[in-house]
Amino acid sequence: MVDVREDAFKNISRTLAITRYDIEQRQSINEYALNIHGENYFRDVLNYVYCLKLENANSENQNEACIDLIDKENELLYQVTTTRSKDKIDKTLLALKKDKYDGYEIKILYLLDKANPTEATINEVRAEYAIELKECLVDYTDLIRDINDLEQNKLIELNNKYFRKNDIYTDEIVLNLAFAHLLKNKGKVKPNYDDDFGSIDTNEKLDLNNINERIRNKINDGLDYREVLNSIDEEDNILTDLRNFVVEELYKDILIRHLSSKVSKSSIENLTILELHSLAREKELDFNKIIHDLYNGLEAYIEIQDFNSTSISWIIIAFFFEICDVGAKQ
Repeated sequence: MVDVREDAFKNISRTLAITRYDIEQRQSINEYALNIHGENYFRDVLNYVYCLKLENANSENQNEACIDLIDKENELLYQVTTTRSKDKIDKTLLALKKDKYDGYEIKILYLLDKANPTEATINEVRAEYAIELKECLVDYTDLIRDINDLEQNKLIELNNKYFRKNDIYTDEIVLNLAFAHLLKNKGKVKPNYDDDFGSIDTNEKLDLNNINERIRNKINDGLDYREVLNSIDEEDNILTDLRNFVVEELYKDILIRHLSSKVSKSSIENLTILELHSLAREKELDFNKIIHDLYNGLEAYIEIQDFNSTSISWIIIAFFFEICDVGAKQ
């Protein structure tokens, strides 16, 4: 039964992450339909998790300002938004000044990351409304924490009711959304394409780099998705941008950091990946540690921890390992 609970929680966590990535990507092209759908979806989830009776605030008044959801019995208001500005907070809190909401509690649920108000804003809200602003601001991290605290049967039922796998999100779509999220707000670096892409058999390369059994298995599992990655639409250059960030930024920095214990950092900062690989082999660096550091670096950006029982970080590493961007090949 513990396994059933774990599987249910993993699926809920994964679905919430995919939903966030989808909203984030659609917003980047000014498409907000999913935000509107999100109000009703999260209304149902919030009602189940917290035993509330939230209703759409616009059901009675088609132009209810400040709030989206209302629970009259528990005297609770919710604004569901992706906007993190102080102005949005100010306009939402105006609901508390209405006589009909006297004594109500208010929450702002952020579909993406929640706002991080300044101390001045916190003090201003405390003085005007006698409430602690940070206690009003919630996002997926608060929701997933409270879901994890649910009694086992309720958690499993929550998964069955609202988080069953949606076939709309194919493997290709999920990976595309995850990569777009990974690259969001990441500065593009100028790629060095001096490395020749001459191929080497993956098993030979695993042996050449003395990859241990645990990491070898992770890379081999990730290789199962090579065709999915190859099919990702290149019109948006997402794989090129992914290479620039993962290989030319994260991985290169890790190589330089490991080599800095053997040579001066200033002498290697301008070397290409190919040259760094050669030097790493010469200095007998442990590529198991290097690749594991890359995995940890990627995990800091990716919230979908379980993608069909395979980590997205290992899928990315396996892809670039196979085409010889990660790991020495000679």
